[in-house]
Amino acid sequence: MSARTPRFAPEILRRRLDPDLPGLEARLTAYRRQAFSLHIHDAWCVGLVLSGATRARLGAATYRIAAGEAALIGPGEPHACNPEPDGRLCSLVLSLDAAAIRLVVGGAGEPAFRAPLVRDSLLVRRCAGLYRTLGTPCERLRKESLVCLAFAPLFLRRAGRVPLREPGAAARVREYLRAHYRQNVPLAALAALAGRSPTHLLRLFKREYGLPPHAYQNHLRVERAKALLATDLPAAQVALEAGFADQSHLIRAFTPQVGATPAQYRRSLQS
Repeated sequence: MSARTPRFAPEILRRRLDPDLPGLEARLTAYRRQAFSLHIHDAWCVGLVLSGATRARLGAATYRIAAGEAALIGPGEPHACNPEPDGRLCSLVLSLDAAAIRLVVGGAGEPAFRAPLVRDSLLVRRCAGLYRTLGTPCERLRKESLVCLAFAPLFLRRAGRVPLREPGAAARVREYLRAHYRQNVPLAALAALAGRSPTHLLRLFKREYGLPPHAYQNHLRVERAKALLATDLPAAQVALEAGFADQSHLIRAFTPQVGATPAQYRRSLQS
């Protein structure tokens, strides 16, 4: 998989949010060539293949995922899903943050998927039904019920529970990056914060969070840019506010993580 920014135009890119379900985002996409580089999300993601197939990098392994199957991706798990060569991939990805997860399973701790793949026709149908209701004026109670019906079997039967962890060296660095994502942070400062050598910190952080510190900072900047693109702020200003040097820097970082250019992403929010 090339490390360069992919050149592509998605055939379909539709994102749906709903004010009644602030912790959930749905994305319907169709691609014919590579769109994503290795990246992470802060949310739990269920990626349903509607047609075609993908060779998906999930963590350290590669899987073939075909129509009717779903990839299960936890927060911070590095992944990249692209169409097979000369193929076309149509997928529906639903992302749930911690608040949405609590709606489904409640309790303390966080769910952790036991396996990265699942074939579940009922899950596909229920997620498709949920997607159709997002942004519509139907009752909040119905929408929340559809979330629980779609995901409760998945999280309660196919996921274990991970107790909340105490902060460690890598966690301190992560929290620092979250607070200073816009800054040009030196590695020596992060190493001092962690109480480790720079080389040790790089290994420790990547083992804990799937990406080295610089890539994690880039992830945070892209997430901030996504939020700003939902406003009327000009793209050049979005780039600066998110911590990028300029608009070109934003495009290079944004596109392989999100599977769309900033302009395409903004249009998808308005469709």
